[in-house]
Parts: sequence; structure tokens; C-alpha cells
Amino acid sequence: MSDLISYLPDVIIYIVLGFIFIKVYRFVSVIKNPSDYKHILTESLIYGFILNSIYNLIYSMIPININIYIGRICMILLTVAAAYLSARIVYSQLFTNILCKLNIHQTPIKDFWVDITQGEYSSYITVIDDKHQSIIRGKIKLIETYNNRPLIQISNYTTTDFNTGEINNQKNNDFETMVIDTSKYSEVYLWHPQPKAEKKSEESQSKHNPIKSILNKIKTKFHHD
Repeated sequence: MSDLISYLPDVIIYIVLGFIFIKVYRFVSVIKNPSDYKHILTESLIYGFILNSIYNLIYSMIPININIYIGRICMILLTVAAAYLSARIVYSQLFTNILCKLNIHQTPIKDFWVDITQGEYSSYITVIDDKHQSIIRGKIKLIETYNNRPLIQISNYTTTDFNTGEINNQKNNDFETMVIDTSKYSEVYLWHPQPKAEKKSEESQSKHNPIKSILNKIKTKFHHD
């Protein structure tokens, strides 16, 4: 019994380090946390043991004595940094390109909407509002996570009436935003124009039928029954 008690501080350290790593990694990666506490505890122990072993190896190479409390604080800070950097690397375009070269045609991103809006260029959305006979188009700012039909906040938006062609033009307004409930629209379109092409794209649309010009630039289309 006394032997088990003597291991308790180490076990607690493993759990704390592992739990911090998992929480930060999942937060940065937009991964939903499991509700099974046994699963979380097991993961925390495994990750914590690995991290603690690495830190002990590093400390053994440092030719000075480090106060135990300072050491614990450093371990926690290093764990946060390691989790953040790991998530950024795994979810980078470089990592995705490596997977493609290895003939692995999937991304590590678990959230569909986060996956399709990740990239070098800004993401834009267009929705067809049949109820109000209009088109709403704008630049995506925020997306509700863990939802297949999320709420999406857009800025620099325009709304175009099907019948009159009247436009509420806020495309140069970075501060006014609109929230779109994608579950209420039958058709949702996404595209990712390159920065240099964005201005030309906007100018071109003003010279043509706004509805046609929007639909001609569609890259990704979603239908909701």
C-alpha cells in the first residue's frame, strides 16, 4: 500500500500534463472532447507519461539544479506550447500535402466546415433564400463548431433581391456582420477567391447581372433537403 501511495504524486503529474496537452490540442484543432471520463483519464495518463519522460530527459542534460516548483511550472508551460505547436503542424497545409504524397486522401480535421474553410485564402459563402426571394453573399468570419448545418457569421456581405435586383451592399464594411443559419436554406455555395482576384471579381459583378455573376463563381455547392 505504501508503494502505491509513493507513486501517487507521479500519477497525478501524468494526469495533469496529459489532460492539459489534450485540452489545448483539441481546442486548437476544433475537436470535440469525448464525454467518457475513463477514456479521458486513460489518454491523460499515456500522454502525461510520455511528456514527463521527455522533460526528465531534457532536465538531465541541464547542468544546473532546478527548483521543483519552477520545474513543474516549466513543464506545464512546455506542455501548452507542445500541444499548440502539434495542432498547428498537424493541421497545416504542409502536413496535408505530405499525406497526399503518401496517397492518404483525407485530412486530420474532424469538423467538416472547418476543413473546407481552412486554407490560404479567405472563404466566401452564398446562400439562396427562397422564402425572401434573395441571395445573400459574404465573407466567412466565424463558424459554429460541431454542427453539420452551422450558424455562420459573415462580413462584407451583399443581399440581392431576385425580382427587383436591388442590392444591400455592405461589401466594403468590415464591421457590420450578419449571422446565417445554414439549416434554413436549400442551397449553400462556397468559394475561395485569391486576394488579387477579389477586387476584380467584385468589379465584374457590378457590370453584370448580380445573380448570374455570383452563381458563375461557385466552387462548392451544398443541397439541403
